[in-house]
Parts: sequence; C-alpha cells; structure tokens
Amino acid sequence: MTARWWVVAVVVCACHHPAPPKPPVVEQPVPTLPVESPWVGTLAMVQTAVDSGRFTEADSILVAFEKSEASPQEARESAFWRALLSADPRNPAFRPAAARAALETFASGTPPHRQIETDVLLRLLAVSDSLRASQAIQRTAGDLRDRARDEEMQKLRDELARTQAELDRIKRRLGPPKP
Repeated sequence: MTARWWVVAVVVCACHHPAPPKPPVVEQPVPTLPVESPWVGTLAMVQTAVDSGRFTEADSILVAFEKSEASPQEARESAFWRALLSADPRNPAFRPAAARAALETFASGTPPHRQIETDVLLRLLAVSDSLRASQAIQRTAGDLRDRARDEEMQKLRDELARTQAELDRIKRRLGPPKP
C-alpha cells in the first residue's frame, strides 16, 4: 500500500501546476475633482438677486467679481451679464439708450464674445425703440384728435347757447301767447 501511496503522491505532485505569477501592481494617481470656478457661484448669486428684483445688487456683485476674482474670460462673461441686465425692462434703471450703449460697448471689445446674443439684443432694443416711438406718435395724434374734438364740441355748445338765447329773446318779444 505504501507503493500505491507513493505513486498517488507522485501523480498528484506531477499534476500540480505552480500558481501563475501575480500581475505587477501599477500605481495610479488618485483622480481629483475639478475645482469649481468662482464664476459659477457668482452667477448663481446674480440670478438670485435678479429673480428678487434687486438689479442694483446684481450689478454690484458682478463689478466686485470683475475686480477681484475674474479671469479675462470670466470678466468678459461678467461684462456681458452687466450689459444684459441693463437691457432688462424689469430693471428700474432701464433706459433704452443706456442699455444700447452698454451692449455696444460690450460688443466692441476684443476678442469677440457672445456676438450673436449681443446682436440679437441690440436688434430687439431697436424694435422696442421703434414701438415706443410709434406709441408716442399715436398718443400725440390721439391727443390732437381729442383736443380738436373738444374744441368742436365747445363751438357747438357755444352756438347752441347763442341760438337758445336768440330763441328766448324772440319769445319775450312776441309776448305771451294769445288765447
């Protein structure tokens, strides 16, 4: 039996394959999350201020950002938003000429940035100005028409009063009606 065990042991050892070598461990650097630009938080604060109707505060946030933290690209984006907010009709400081000037100043900067948006806003301001001018003309024409109508009504009232007075004078002259 011992010989059998030896044969079994030799067969088992002969069939036994050595374990494959382990793959080498390669050190990978730990990925880092991208650092969020301060512009993201600034824009969120600006949008919150605008949603609450605080346009002056929104503008102040943008000015402070441009002075302190902005990269050149972020400063251009901030300038765009300032021009955009000046063109918002909900802004209590909205003046079409000032909004147009702010957008034109922004558009003249180099390198060109948000050119399509700026051009669209300038065209919308032009349409808005033409509508305002048209309304002013219509209002003036309506006022003139109303004034002419009022003058005509007054003339007719005066003429009616003169006619009534003449009729009263004729009635008195003719005297009381005869029975």
